[in-house]
Amino acid sequence: MDIQEVKKQYEELIRSEDPIASIFKFKVNLLSSDSDQFLDFHLSILTDRKKEAVYNIVRSFFDERKDKIKTGEFLYNEYKSGIGDITLKADVIQILGYLRSKYAKMVALENLNADKGDLRYRCIIVLGWVGTAADLVKLNERLVQDKDPNLRGYAATAMRQLWFNHPKTKDEILIYIKEAIVNEKSEEALQGMILTVQDLTKKKLGLKESKYGDVSGDIVVATDKTIEALQKI
Repeated sequence: MDIQEVKKQYEELIRSEDPIASIFKFKVNLLSSDSDQFLDFHLSILTDRKKEAVYNIVRSFFDERKDKIKTGEFLYNEYKSGIGDITLKADVIQILGYLRSKYAKMVALENLNADKGDLRYRCIIVLGWVGTAADLVKLNERLVQDKDPNLRGYAATAMRQLWFNHPKTKDEILIYIKEAIVNEKSEEALQGMILTVQDLTKKKLGLKESKYGDVSGDIVVATDKTIEALQKI
């Protein structure tokens, strides 16, 4: 399909009262080519965030592109050229992580200490996907030092994700959390730490996580149990 037709289809979709109903038909045409023209348009529509559901779905379509190597190269070149829109920059980093691009870890590390919390968040989760044992020290810095308690919790669950890919990191991760949890006061951060320890140790420590990410349980009791379990390591 011609790129102009794809652009027209997107305009019709975004004006629709129910864009989700036709978004997957649009996807077929959007992904019909991995040319620079199509990739540039795909990236450009991520700046249109008026309809959040559409924005999130369109971003996820990058993971379904046929030529993932070329897509990664294109996105990295866009990143290098300088992206002024911080949210778009964060999207590019996240997509490079989706694609498991060879550039994903590098760009995540470059922005891990960014002022913008959302940018740090995307870098944290990307390191969970593509990081190795050598990157645990950087995640630990976020675990201990990040000013946002939610991101301290995400740093812990990123360690858990990294462990899924590199099981030999278990002991190092538990030591990091053992040192961090005793000084942590935020429930959001504690949740991430406790859930990670539960998975790595295969112990029930008081929290339950649904398949949708909802967490339940007594955080005070779970924290005490987790500290006690970590003291035995």
